Amino acid sequence: MYNPEQPIFDKQPDSTVKVTIGVDENPKSWWQTLFFAWQITLVDFTPFIWAGMFVSLAGLSETILPIMIRTCFLAMGVGTLLQTTIGNRLPVVQGPSSSVLTAMGGVAATYGFPAMWGAVLVGGALEAVIGVSRILGRLRKFIPPVVTGSVVATIGFVAAKIALGWIFASHEPVYLILALVAFLLALVLKFRCKGLLSQGFVLISVVIVGIVVSSVAGIFDWELVGQADLFALPQLFPFRNFEGATAPFVLIPAAILAGFTGYIGSIFESIGDYAATCAVCDQVYRVKHINKGIMAEGLGCIGSGLLGALPVTSYTQNIGILAATGVASRRVVRVAAVMFLLYGLSPKLAQMLACIPRPVVGAVFLISASMIMFSGIDVVVSEARDARNNLIAGTTIGTAVMLPVFFSTTGAEWANSFHPFVKMFVNNNVFIAVVCGVVLNILLHMVLKDPAETQPAKN
Repeated sequence: MYNPEQPIFDKQPDSTVKVTIGVDENPKSWWQTLFFAWQITLVDFTPFIWAGMFVSLAGLSETILPIMIRTCFLAMGVGTLLQTTIGNRLPVVQGPSSSVLTAMGGVAATYGFPAMWGAVLVGGALEAVIGVSRILGRLRKFIPPVVTGSVVATIGFVAAKIALGWIFASHEPVYLILALVAFLLALVLKFRCKGLLSQGFVLISVVIVGIVVSSVAGIFDWELVGQADLFALPQLFPFRNFEGATAPFVLIPAAILAGFTGYIGSIFESIGDYAATCAVCDQVYRVKHINKGIMAEGLGCIGSGLLGALPVTSYTQNIGILAATGVASRRVVRVAAVMFLLYGLSPKLAQMLACIPRPVVGAVFLISASMIMFSGIDVVVSEARDARNNLIAGTTIGTAVMLPVFFSTTGAEWANSFHPFVKMFVNNNVFIAVVCGVVLNILLHMVLKDPAETQPAKN
């Protein structure tokens, strides 16, 4: 019988993260809520990165980039509100999915922009149906703590890669100095201060170094902020007339199939993110979190397609904020969702975020990434330590981290000859971790199970 409250794990994994404000709790005042919510948006502002990456992959005109940045913020707000209201009700932030946008970039380049929007809408609907069908929740025995912990640790490595990419986005010494100052300031605030100064170390460090100090150094571009419009209303299918398109979207089976490969990766990534979120929020990871979460994520992707934004998925960066601050309040994340909507309605606010030097944000986020990584390791070691589990965790993490490195360097030419689905597999760390962990768990704990474990105990 289906039981939505059934825990995914037989034993709740231990976590070293101390939660100061629980999922169902609220900060003491509204200004504290706004403070924590703004902090979330400062780390989760990557629509600027993903939108630019998509435009390059799809070979589209740069003229669509400003519009897509705004629509992605709108989609983040809508998707996050859906997730925290009718979804799994965890403090999960939804944002543009790197897995899906990679697949959709190839679809747009091959089949055209309208075909891509058709793939976005159908893929979102299929994802929602998968969540409603409850099939993912029934597969919980295939993802024990050793598998989920390995996925969470891999997410930590991915987050660290993102952070380091931001830190070294510019090679000019002044940016590296700002990054170092931001990193040191964040450490002092996190470990030498108490209360709001400690909990808000990300926001405080980014504002002081990323805006104030950067402005003094002449790096923060206030002119760009001043040129941006203050307010702009959204519209459905904003790209319906782009480059002479005759329809807002078209349905091409091959494009839908190719695009859905990205959704598969996104689903696996989200399952790992939900586990990580529960781990850092001191919540029991339950069947309902998977089913309702994927359902809400699919609905959010449908909304993304209507708004002209990239499909959304759970954001790994936000898990780092939860782990680092201990603030897991669902209300804070909902307020952050409203702020994302405001960013989408106000190009000026979005431009201000874009002007914060990326090395500063990356330096502060590196602390959060490390906490995600070891949160996953805590989950792994919470289960019985034996040769089988050691092999599952070691092989999963090692393969998930290093396989994309190989196929982006030595094996790049070989990877270019792969089918889009295979290409996505070998370049998506989290997708590799989920598949590798699940397969090894089945192989070592089911197919090659120790015969002694199946024999009845003697009296």
